[in-house]
Amino acid sequence: MAVRRSASRSQFAVLRAFLWGVIFSLALLLAILGGRTLLALPTDVISASTVKLVSAVSRFWSNLSVLPRQVLRIREINHDLSKLQSQLSQLQAEQWRVQELVEENIRLRKLLGLAHELAQPYIAAEVIAIGGSNWFHTIVVNKGSKDGIPQGAPVVYYNGLVGRIWETRPYHSIVLLLTDRHSAVGVSLTEHQGVYGIVKGTGKRLCELVHLSRHIVPEKGEVLVTSGLGGVFPKGIPVGEVVSVSVTTEPPTVKVKPFLQVNELREVIVLTKLPPTVNP
Repeated sequence: MAVRRSASRSQFAVLRAFLWGVIFSLALLLAILGGRTLLALPTDVISASTVKLVSAVSRFWSNLSVLPRQVLRIREINHDLSKLQSQLSQLQAEQWRVQELVEENIRLRKLLGLAHELAQPYIAAEVIAIGGSNWFHTIVVNKGSKDGIPQGAPVVYYNGLVGRIWETRPYHSIVLLLTDRHSAVGVSLTEHQGVYGIVKGTGKRLCELVHLSRHIVPEKGEVLVTSGLGGVFPKGIPVGEVVSVSVTTEPPTVKVKPFLQVNELREVIVLTKLPPTVNP
């Protein structure tokens, strides 16, 4: 009986040793396989990071290598842009000069046409200064007594009457404008045959029509021209147009807008022969 128990114990010990061996072997195998997996993970991460880093460095050096060419190209573009801007400025200046010549040609044609209609000897002059104050409205022209400019001579431009020579100097003259309060010119009404009056300067933009020869009310928009009376201004020079008529006063207050535009004055002609007095 004792022998059988001893044999059973021996067999159980061998089986237990066998099982522990199997468990140990499996544990060792798992440890080996697990170690390989754990080592493979950081290797893959390092490899991927290295590839990305090398790619980024490669792109950086590639971009850096073309940077000098890009800088040079930008300089060339800026230089070309500067040349184009300079050419544009020159073209704009040339266009402005051509436009000025065209406008000057139109003004001179109209001015010569008016001079031909008046059939009066004249001297052409250029406006070199524009004066003006609360007391006097004047301009200065570049011709004077040495050029044959007489004092009191009428001055016109392509649009009509400017004024008269107020003062002469050897090489320039001062013109008293139609709008000056010391200025007055005899006119006739184009819509009322045989009616005369005087356009008087007010020192402002508009003039007044006074001393009508007959008791009539001028029409708004009616054109006034020089009458030739008084022996200073030739007959038929455009002066201005009626812009308002107030019948609340006696006689009516008639405002006249001169055809004279001071900012348009460039070239003028001075009529050197004073016309004879014309009777109505």
